[in-house]
Amino acid sequence: LTESAALDALTSVQLARGELRAALASARRRVEILAPLPVTATSALEVSDALYMAAECATAVGDLPAARVLAERIRHLPFHREEGHLATARLIVVTALAGDWDETLALADQFREGWERAGRPRAGNLTRAACAAAAVHGLRGDDAASDAWRDVADALATPGRPPSTIHVDEFFDAVLLLHEGRPDAALDRLDAPPEEFRTWYIGMWRPWYAAVWAEAAVLAGHPGSGDRIRRARLATADNPVAAAIVQRAEALAGEPGAVAPSAKSAPPIAALAPVAAALEAAGCRYQWARTLVAMGGRHRARGEAVLAAMGATPMEWPPVRA
Repeated sequence: LTESAALDALTSVQLARGELRAALASARRRVEILAPLPVTATSALEVSDALYMAAECATAVGDLPAARVLAERIRHLPFHREEGHLATARLIVVTALAGDWDETLALADQFREGWERAGRPRAGNLTRAACAAAAVHGLRGDDAASDAWRDVADALATPGRPPSTIHVDEFFDAVLLLHEGRPDAALDRLDAPPEEFRTWYIGMWRPWYAAVWAEAAVLAGHPGSGDRIRRARLATADNPVAAAIVQRAEALAGEPGAVAPSAKSAPPIAALAPVAAALEAAGCRYQWARTLVAMGGRHRARGEAVLAAMGATPMEWPPVRA
């Protein structure tokens, strides 16, 4: 238990420093050394927290299959049997990012039932699940449900630390705004540079945020998009999914600082094909489908079919610039 506590502290430092793969290695080691211990009143909190951190570190590096395995272990902890919000929170985030949205919303129902039964407690570490559920409802066109989940996120937030200070809500809101073809609104929403993410709980979201921060700039025709791509490459080095999104942004820009794609511009199929392949291999179905739509032609038709199967509203492409 002492070694586990030390590894937890080390993981936090590594996350804050942007050493995400090292943080995942430390978190995995923590899970391994606790595995032989019986789950008792003495060890249970350490066991659950180790799994929480490992699942979130796996999410931070874009290893969605590993994050799912760890999140499912959290779900099946015996002391979560009657605590739906604790059991499902990490799995909601993973399934939302992976594009398994039917599962996301089924889990969200369990989350809300458990949270309300527990008396609607404040638990800031659970806000990410509420933000993810809000985004999925929004991507499926249910604005009322999306707004309701944003209210849940606000109700969960730790006093003095609203979701906006963690920037997870901004990331998920930007994903929705980009889907709706509103890159200028997404750009406004992403107003913090990723270099400012210097705490462990923000650091784990740095690559995801940086990726859409760069893409929104390209699609909005922001004059600093080239610089954002360069900076986002550094922030996403440990996350192949986020790195692929940055690569997509660079392909769509053509050249750093170029204007956003328009209805008259030809899609850079050759440059986007490896992006699509990387996202499909990573199990990130939504971003894969989004890339296919951007490729145009028969690829677009395939991407739109995938999005429709996920229950998404039609993706606006090319985006509308203000």
